[in-house]
Amino acid sequence: MHYGLGWAIGPSGQLYLNGRLPGYRTAILLVPQRAYACMALAANTNALPEIAQLLSDLQRPMTGDELGDAINEFAA
Repeated sequence: MHYGLGWAIGPSGQLYLNGRLPGYRTAILLVPQRAYACMALAANTNALPEIAQLLSDLQRPMTGDELGDAINEFAA
């Protein structure tokens, strides 16, 4: 894994991170080469795997990369 300024860097240059606050989970993913950004927020502490997979599924047509596990496991 590469790391830059608090963001993880994916294999095709994606930038992603997640947040874990009591009672909430969130994740953000950017694909700078495509001027694309997406984020998800849930009021459920168990929702991060599903949020991560959603963001991965949304970016996959642009990059071909599977990032669900990487987004879920990342901790800045």
